[in-house]
Amino acid sequence: MSPLPGLVLALLSLVAWTEAAARPPEERTLRARRVVLSGATVDVRVAPGVPTTLNFDADLDPRSVALDDSVRVKLLSVAARAITLVPSTELDGPVTLRARFADAGLTLAPIFSLRADPAEVDAQVMLYRDTRTPELLLARMAELEARAAACEAELAARRDGASATGPAAMVLAGKLETGVRAKKGMCVTHAGTGALACEETWSYLAKEWVVVTIRLRNRSDQPAWKPGRLWLVGESNLERIEARAVSMAAEALEPGSTGTLAVEFPPPPQSPRQAWLLELQESDGARPSPIALITFDIADASAPKKDGP
Repeated sequence: MSPLPGLVLALLSLVAWTEAAARPPEERTLRARRVVLSGATVDVRVAPGVPTTLNFDADLDPRSVALDDSVRVKLLSVAARAITLVPSTELDGPVTLRARFADAGLTLAPIFSLRADPAEVDAQVMLYRDTRTPELLLARMAELEARAAACEAELAARRDGASATGPAAMVLAGKLETGVRAKKGMCVTHAGTGALACEETWSYLAKEWVVVTIRLRNRSDQPAWKPGRLWLVGESNLERIEARAVSMAAEALEPGSTGTLAVEFPPPPQSPRQAWLLELQESDGARPSPIALITFDIADASAPKKDGP
């Protein structure tokens, strides 16, 4: 097949884009998708100034290609297996495009409904007569291979991340020189904690950080709960230290469910017998602050380990 139709198609598309530059359309996401022709009308999203190309897996009868409104939509090119078109204005209603295949034995006559979409536009629609078409099967296989490659890359990145942030890396970085001291804390009942119940709390103290974990239960008659800002508050001097990282396995604590919240802080200043309260606030601030209080003693957070009794 001569390369001229493809060259003409590219030139016409370039001309359409140039004409649109004087009055750029609303920004929309360009899409390329595949559709199996089943006899039903195919919706195609179009926008002024953006050429849309319909690619077929069999030759068309160029004389059969017809628009029911050639004023609002212009045909830029009709090739053996491709139709390129562009609206001359924003469509306020659908425009119908009809075509037939060149092979008289193919009774399938595609019908397309061209319409405007506020968010997306089809830059290319690849059309297949059968789900078993080799071209379609190859395209889907390529998609699966691309997804598998992306999954492998993500898995490799997670492995690298685990190597960089795992216990061994923390030891090499000198973050565990004095070890980690785990200590069970105490849940404190507060007037603002009616929606949440604290079941258990632990503190993990190292030289450069403090992590507090709290197992929380959300009441069944309450909406889903998401953590917002968190602080350590000195029980005696009311000094406030804001959390630098907040993690929870689930995105939100659903009604009637339980979950563990992990909060990281910089090490608080040392003070004899100083206790610290953990103050939580919901992400949208709709519930009273604080909604839960946890207390733990950090007086021996950086005390050196003894080698013997």
